[in-house]
Amino acid sequence: MSALFNWFKSRNEESAINKTLIHMQKVLECVVEYEKALSFLIEEKNIDLALKVLFRVNELEDEADGIRRGIHKMLSKAELTSIIRENLIHLANKIDDIANATNASARILIYMNHTDFLKLDEQIHKNVLEMARISVEAVKKLNVMVNKLLTTEEAEIQKLGEEVNALEHQCDELRFAINRILVFNTADINPFSAIEIHSCISALESISDNAEDVADYIIMLTVAKRT
Repeated sequence: MSALFNWFKSRNEESAINKTLIHMQKVLECVVEYEKALSFLIEEKNIDLALKVLFRVNELEDEADGIRRGIHKMLSKAELTSIIRENLIHLANKIDDIANATNASARILIYMNHTDFLKLDEQIHKNVLEMARISVEAVKKLNVMVNKLLTTEEAEIQKLGEEVNALEHQCDELRFAINRILVFNTADINPFSAIEIHSCISALESISDNAEDVADYIIMLTVAKRT
């Protein structure tokens, strides 16, 4: 049983547990809304509705950031070992990185030349939507992992972590396929749009990258022995 589990189960730190779970849920909501915005933009060609949801993503990321700061403030006052405090601060920061990546991609889409974006090869659009869908799935599994920090189900946490890693690899492969098409598919798009499209997709890929990073960190915390 990990030292972090022993600390989490203390009734005196129930607020820390709740805040971590709320933080993770807010980050998940951010990613889910981002996927919806992409669907409105690519599948329905409804730019106005997509923009409305993208601005909502920005609001959710700001809310997640506020929760992260609250966790930091609470941990600075809690009576706990320096190792546990550091672990929980790192966990909160890594979870927040997922929302940051999501919002980074969303903000580019807000000011994107949507005409140029919609000119892209249909397969690129399909791959982008699939990356977003997979990212949601990865963060959902991560949400379960965070909840299971309150249990002794180390084998289940390990299994979920492996599944998150597999999903991240799928996103990598989709990104590789997108790049292969982009090399030959941007002749009629202005150079600045091409740069911004690349940056947007890079940020999208970072969502699953950061999810994998959190999953690996949770596994490390879970297997760490009492200190």
